[in-house]
Amino acid sequence: MRLNFYDINEQSTTTPVLILHGLFGSSQNWQTFARQLSRSDFRVISVDLRNHGRSFHHKIHTYEEMAFDLLYLIKENLREPVNILGHSMGGKVAMLFSSLYPEYVNKLAIIDIAPVKYLHSQIDKVEALVRADISKCSKRSEVEAIIRKDFPDQRERAFFMLNLIRKNERLTWKINLEALQSHMDDIMNFPKVDTEFNKPTLFVAGSESEYISATHQKKIHKIFPNYRLDVIKNSGHWVHIDKPIELQVIIKNFF
Repeated sequence: MRLNFYDINEQSTTTPVLILHGLFGSSQNWQTFARQLSRSDFRVISVDLRNHGRSFHHKIHTYEEMAFDLLYLIKENLREPVNILGHSMGGKVAMLFSSLYPEYVNKLAIIDIAPVKYLHSQIDKVEALVRADISKCSKRSEVEAIIRKDFPDQRERAFFMLNLIRKNERLTWKINLEALQSHMDDIMNFPKVDTEFNKPTLFVAGSESEYISATHQKKIHKIFPNYRLDVIKNSGHWVHIDKPIELQVIIKNFF
């Protein structure tokens, strides 16, 4: 099964940059960032991971399977090593892929995530979307009214509403809620990795985020010995939204 992706500036001769979004996201969340990057002559391929965006739905949602999806995409469409930028869940996919298939990766950029198991969960958000009966909704405002109680923060609510798609005059969710619900423990975890990825690796953390802590850096160094960590001030977990210009500069200089 093939992943949906958007190939920007395909004529560029530079090493392709693959962008992998986070949980509940899609290539749409990175569209502005991808286009800005392409204006510096980068070829940018923004991917919808399985069970997200316009990619296929599948009952299995593990990092091993998502890494294999990526391998298939690269072998079928690019046939050359790539640079990978991964955020949050997409960063975990990128880290595992680079460890399993290092010959397909030149450089790796990981945005605000570490190769560790996180003790918090996003299951409450999935359950809130499952509870929300939007089967009769034909307007986005109707959906927003239904989910407002569970998502009082306007920015977070807008983020989830990017997952709406119209089918048969009604709105429904693009994300596969059932698969995400059953695999939430896998998503918050990270597979055991016994190999090193020795190529240049960049980790970027938001100063206001706790996703990359000092205790995580020992694990990062074990898998990615050739890494560096940049911290962007006044940014949370959504670094590309909070500080897009600063992140652009860092990524352009690294790739």
